[in-house]
Amino acid sequence: MWVKPRFRLQRTTSGAARLRFATARAALWGLVLAAYGLAIQAAGAGAAWGSDHDDTPELKTIPRHDARITDFFAFTRGDRLVLVLCTDPTIPATATDYQYARDLTLRFHVDNDSDVTFGDPAADATYGGTIVRPERVHAEVVFEVTFDKGRGAELRLEGLPESARRDIQMFAGLRDDPFIRGPRQGRNVAAVVLEMPLQLVLGPRPVLVLWSTSKVPEMHGPQCELGGRSLRSQFAENLGLNTLPPWKHFEVLGVPPDVVIFDTSRPAVFPNGRELADDVVDMVGDRRVLDTDAPFPSTNDVPFLEQFPYLAPPHRR
Repeated sequence: MWVKPRFRLQRTTSGAARLRFATARAALWGLVLAAYGLAIQAAGAGAAWGSDHDDTPELKTIPRHDARITDFFAFTRGDRLVLVLCTDPTIPATATDYQYARDLTLRFHVDNDSDVTFGDPAADATYGGTIVRPERVHAEVVFEVTFDKGRGAELRLEGLPESARRDIQMFAGLRDDPFIRGPRQGRNVAAVVLEMPLQLVLGPRPVLVLWSTSKVPEMHGPQCELGGRSLRSQFAENLGLNTLPPWKHFEVLGVPPDVVIFDTSRPAVFPNGRELADDVVDMVGDRRVLDTDAPFPSTNDVPFLEQFPYLAPPHRR
């Protein structure tokens, strides 16, 4: 049962064959996505409520705004990894508290085994690197967050021993919207923040492939929204990315997976991970967002915190 959020005011083949197969399937999907995209453009998808999304029309229609992902961040503080997932761009500016719905599931996915190469200037600038076998992207570690009215946010681990829980710090609640964008100044979002030792999730390489998903029972399938690289899947031509897992982005749509590539041996600066202070609107430079960014901020409207949970406290009106 939906409890509305309350406010208080694997198959191996050659690379060429995989590409031909993906391209053929992408052509079939293109017919569907073209019509889908025209509808979104007519509705004003370029409004960009969040740096990942103002998409997934089904969630707006239901409506389940609480499952709409607005931002996904991945960065380090010393030897600790920080993951931030923001949702619900429709929280009233006058809200003073936020209660997550009990049937909402949020997941942080960590692939610590995929081989990623660097050196292609276009791919590095656009995606943060090149995933060698995109059809094999798979999460070795998953952090699943659910919500209970009495106990609050609950964390479930996949791919880690239960003892790892004591090393993970979690926050869930109302915070300032960290998206550096004019129309979002003075607004709040629902945010889940995880912090943990980086070594807890690292695999044989220092590179992590990361993404986030949301799920509500009204929509079928394993996910109803995906948060990956900033300012990608919210646009009409990429809407099909949201309801497919990353490995199917290549298999079905013929495009690189919508994920965050984070080489943890280097500082997090978009598109290598994503820091809170990254002004992705300017970094990406898409006119559909730039032209509607007034008053064109380059920093957040309130200072971020130096300590956990790092996002600024919510605005109070």
